[in-house]
Amino acid sequence: MPLIAQTRELRWRSRPSPQPQALRESLADLRRRAAFVIFTCFALAVALLFLWQARSILLLLFAGYIGALLLVMLTAKFQSWFHVRRRGLAFALVLCVCCAGLAAGIWLRGPSVLQQVGDLRVDIAEAVRQLNAQLQAHGWGRWVIAHTADSNQISRALSMMLSGVGGAIYLTASTIAGLFLVTIASIYLAAEPDFYLRGLRRILPARSRPAVESCFDAATRMLRAWLLAKAVSMATIGAFITVGLLLLRVPLAGTLGVIAALLTFIPNLGAILSFIPAALLAFAVSPAKGLLTLAWFCAAHFLEGNIITPLAERKIARLPPALTLAVQLLLASVAGALGVALAAPLTAVMLGIVQALLPPETSRTPACSAPSTAAAQSLDAPVQAS
Repeated sequence: MPLIAQTRELRWRSRPSPQPQALRESLADLRRRAAFVIFTCFALAVALLFLWQARSILLLLFAGYIGALLLVMLTAKFQSWFHVRRRGLAFALVLCVCCAGLAAGIWLRGPSVLQQVGDLRVDIAEAVRQLNAQLQAHGWGRWVIAHTADSNQISRALSMMLSGVGGAIYLTASTIAGLFLVTIASIYLAAEPDFYLRGLRRILPARSRPAVESCFDAATRMLRAWLLAKAVSMATIGAFITVGLLLLRVPLAGTLGVIAALLTFIPNLGAILSFIPAALLAFAVSPAKGLLTLAWFCAAHFLEGNIITPLAERKIARLPPALTLAVQLLLASVAGALGVALAAPLTAVMLGIVQALLPPETSRTPACSAPSTAAAQSLDAPVQAS
């Protein structure tokens, strides 16, 4: 019996201790977690590096999404106006009408527009020299000239920006390539939007699909409403500036009106950029005409922002100016002029996503416990689709 007891005791002692086994398992689990964290950080860093390198391409694709949204809106209106049942036929007819209108505009007004742009470059350079001569006649003007760049330098800088050989070639090539990419992306996205949406649904996990679809729908509604608001604003500013400059007899009033309408797409900064060439041409004629031009631009943007836009406030979206300016400054440092141009629609998309993620204000009060359908209707209330 003692021999048997000693043998059992030796066998019991030879067994592995449970504590080292648990320690090994915990160390293995810690290593797996550490490897997962390192891999996640590495993947996140690679993704951020890819986004940074492809920021311009992504912004161009976003511009293509805006173009596709415009084509989808035009196709829907075409179907409702002309009672076309097949969407593919309506989309093809809309593309044909757009291409025909663009070709007719280039054929009829293309040479004159190019001539006016060339005249604008020459007139602005001459206006800078005349303005310099007028400032030389006053003491305060000579002080301003002494503390700023020489007029020849300003003239050469403006001429280089408008028609410099190297800069013009690069700017023209990059602009044409960007417009081509945006056009192709817009046509592809607008031709089969359901195909890309179905692909997005298959990629996403099943539990996150409702939230992503809600964010996408809200962002699309907000962007559609913002585009409608911007179309009204651009048309109003273009017509108002053209008529005013014609009455003031400022040279190239039509071209300056078109420039003002196009730059209105850029909030905050667009109004200042559109005023600079008109002010130079007006001040070159006389200081009084320059002041009248300044007053006319201020009146145009005041009427557009405080009368015309609020009258249509139920059908359009207005973005917070401070938030839009902050996004413009951020994207200007990231993507330059392209970021500034697309900052406002990106802000509209972000606001739509925030509205979809945050609960409605009515649901925070105890008296309002509406179902999900009522919440969706309250979400749609701030922005009415066109």
